[in-house]
Amino acid sequence: MALLSVAACEYGGEEEHHGHHSVGYSYAKFSGPVSGPAHEIHVEDKHGHGHQIDYVAKPDYVFEYGVEDPKSKVSQSRKEHRHEDELHGEYSLHQPDGKLRTVKYSSNKHSGFQAEVLIDGKPLHEEELAKLAHEAASQSAHQHQHHFHHQDEHKAYGGAEQQTYGGESSYGGEGAEEGAQEEYYH
Repeated sequence: MALLSVAACEYGGEEEHHGHHSVGYSYAKFSGPVSGPAHEIHVEDKHGHGHQIDYVAKPDYVFEYGVEDPKSKVSQSRKEHRHEDELHGEYSLHQPDGKLRTVKYSSNKHSGFQAEVLIDGKPLHEEELAKLAHEAASQSAHQHQHHFHHQDEHKAYGGAEQQTYGGESSYGGEGAEEGAQEEYYH
């Protein structure tokens, strides 16, 4: 069985880079999960009261997927191939400093799991990093506005008020810290 999926999205032409519109896209491909004939096996009940029937086959699959979105600066991909007990794969993504990190990995019975990490490219200049940090802060402030006006709707256990800001919680009231810890650990 094989599946191939490709999607593209244009952001209304709001941004242009070198005369071209920013276009984000993603892709996915899969084949597998097994090849060859399946063999019936009997799995004994651990209490010795009978057995269950299961099927085994040679693991054999290939998949890959990726996302490219210039607007949100997301760029990542992954691919993996397994044939019986041999596994090979790699993934890549752009780090916050703009460098490309690629991890190549393999696994087998003889050498176990092995990975190689490659870093490529030059880091972004301080001005570019500052711009990205400002964009992230603006998005965070926008999310903060959405959470702030709903704070009265959230109550913590024990009657202490809970305020949510961008996914973080703060508890108010006397003994609130102890109450929050008790709820976390129970």
